[in-house]
Amino acid sequence: MTNNYVLTEVRVVLRRIEFSLTDKEVTDLVRYLHECLTVIEDPSDEEILSNFDFLRDKKDLPVALGAKVSNSDYLVTGDKELLENSIAQSISTSKLLQQLLSDLSGTAPRRRVPKIK
Repeated sequence: MTNNYVLTEVRVVLRRIEFSLTDKEVTDLVRYLHECLTVIEDPSDEEILSNFDFLRDKKDLPVALGAKVSNSDYLVTGDKELLENSIAQSISTSKLLQQLLSDLSGTAPRRRVPKIK
């Protein structure tokens, strides 16, 4: 489960140089995510304001609240503050990306994906 805010952030992050992904790989991954995930509404302004002190980095509130409201099993992030909040069990972005690329390519050898700090 995810929300639109997170999907937009995923598109931006996957285009970073450290992922070394082609435009086609980014497009395929985002398409794959749309097929695999249920997209819920972004948190309302009222929800964000009522949880304003939950995180130091306010731009991450829609991510944290989305995981909390949806009772997510996993929170996929490279953000240290989100990882520390134990909203849900966490998996690193690079680890999940490696798994998704492996799933998309079938039996192709795994690419090395750098660890995001």
